[in-house]
Amino acid sequence: MLKRIDITIPSDLEEPLLGLADMLGVSAFSSPQIRDEGIGETDFVYTGDTIVSFIISEVEQNTEEILEAVEDFVNEFALDDDAVKTSEYSDNQDWMENFKQFFKPIHVGDNIVVRPPWEPPTETEKNNDTKVILIDPGMAFGTGTHETTRLCLFLLSKINVENQTFIDLGAGSGILAFYLMMRNAKSGTAIEIEGPAVENMRKNAELNNIPDSLEMICADLGKYQPAIKYDGLVANITSPVIVEYLPVFSPWVKKGAWGIFSGVNTTNSLMVKNAFIQSNWEIIEEINEGDWCGFYLIKK
Repeated sequence: MLKRIDITIPSDLEEPLLGLADMLGVSAFSSPQIRDEGIGETDFVYTGDTIVSFIISEVEQNTEEILEAVEDFVNEFALDDDAVKTSEYSDNQDWMENFKQFFKPIHVGDNIVVRPPWEPPTETEKNNDTKVILIDPGMAFGTGTHETTRLCLFLLSKINVENQTFIDLGAGSGILAFYLMMRNAKSGTAIEIEGPAVENMRKNAELNNIPDSLEMICADLGKYQPAIKYDGLVANITSPVIVEYLPVFSPWVKKGAWGIFSGVNTTNSLMVKNAFIQSNWEIIEEINEGDWCGFYLIKK
């Protein structure tokens, strides 16, 4: 039996709550909440709240301990009593149906569309230059709705990646890696620590006709050893993970390689920027959306 804990929080608490999930060893995903404006195909706005969902195996994990940790978090930040809801599912039950209402087509810049396969094509897709990334989130390993994904896509759109190699750290459902392959990257490695997420990424790769030159693997960043040095690196991961592992994965890229980073809350941006400098990354551009930062770097 699986239990899902949904915690509704202000969006600026998302990163610390995902950090709690990492500490507890719990699979988690986040769903920024939107409100439909009811005019055009992209007319919706973010409410400022996010639902972070913990997925717990009641057989393999200590549910009571995890619930106590969530309760402590709720009390620490004085959240409403109804901020936490729990649901139970049989292992093969599709718990994503209730979330489909939040997975709308996402437009990034003028020619990137991320949409779930159950949504019809958008007007933008009539443009032959548009890169359309279809994502069936499965167990919700990323849908493109998050600000950090859009920040990464926007920065990646500025880089010429043709015939280049890259590595995607914390690849989730594969959106960023797929986009790079659609932009004629030579080859790539997409790393994700969650086994079910890797399975979902591979299914989405088939959905998007991604070539076999994209390697999708389940691995721990602390233990992975790449066979080559890459031309570029993209990482949409949390600030503590960036700071901890930056000295580990910085040597995986060539001198002069590009780096695109997000997953960084504005509260932690200075800490992360200092880590970039210490690991010999030059900050070329920083952009923001809401409480989140995206960085374009060059490895010195």
